[in-house]
Amino acid sequence: MTHTRPIPPQAARQLEALLPDLRRVARYLTRDAEAADDLVQDIVLRLWGRMADPGQDPIDELRHYAFSALRNRIRDRGARLAAEAWLMPVSSDSDAGAALQPASAPEAPARLACAETLAALDDLTPDQAELLRLRAVEGLSYAEMARRLRVSEGTVTSRLSRARAALRKRLDLAPDAPVTFLID
Repeated sequence: MTHTRPIPPQAARQLEALLPDLRRVARYLTRDAEAADDLVQDIVLRLWGRMADPGQDPIDELRHYAFSALRNRIRDRGARLAAEAWLMPVSSDSDAGAALQPASAPEAPARLACAETLAALDDLTPDQAELLRLRAVEGLSYAEMARRLRVSEGTVTSRLSRARAALRKRLDLAPDAPVTFLID
């Protein structure tokens, strides 16, 4: 008999509230609505299973964890598709069989989105770009960023907010769209 722990209603509501953002990000990165919905469903099922598993530690920051899981799944999917496309059978005029030859890698929307994001990040002021990298790439907390930059947490919060707004504007995203997932 498999034992599960009850999922706190607050965690279930948080996960449900993340769905629109997860879908929007997945669609942006994959450029394929159906594939994006499949990825989001997979992520939600995995998160739900983890939250119900008494052997797993609780997830402290559900939003961060969910977006990290989504990015990892998209990377895995992109790597698998590129590997499958690398060697494709090429039929010959005879029925003697198909030869294998290197094929062009399929268009990689996630890679293009990543390149677009990095270019937009480079267009930001150096201070804004540094803040976004500290948060998204290094995963520093606001307190850690404040200590490193020798400013108050309030200053980090306001500067990071302006940096995110500038990145959204350069990428033509909605004003409330999450952006740090694009950099990680």
